[in-house]
Amino acid sequence: MALGNKAYTRKRKRKKNPLVVLLLGIALMLAGTWSYQLLQMNQAMEQRKAELLQQKADYIAENAELREEIERLNTPSYIEQLARDKLGLVRKGEILIAPKESDQDP
Repeated sequence: MALGNKAYTRKRKRKKNPLVVLLLGIALMLAGTWSYQLLQMNQAMEQRKAELLQQKADYIAENAELREEIERLNTPSYIEQLARDKLGLVRKGEILIAPKESDQDP
């Protein structure tokens, strides 16, 4: 009889509990949904990171240009050029010659 019990236990298939299968299916769907959402968030963050890095590079370049302009503004020759161009100033002994404005009213 002992041999008969072993044969019976080997052939007997274990029945799957439908509740366990259902819970595993729900768990897999939730894990898949969360993984998809995380991938979308990761892509959005990577895109935002690239935009911010580009913006940082632009700001660094603009900052370098402004520093150069500050250095240029502090030179006497540039200050003189601005005084001549913007304010119409002249050196001692120079005469300012301005073109005559023409009236072209028909």
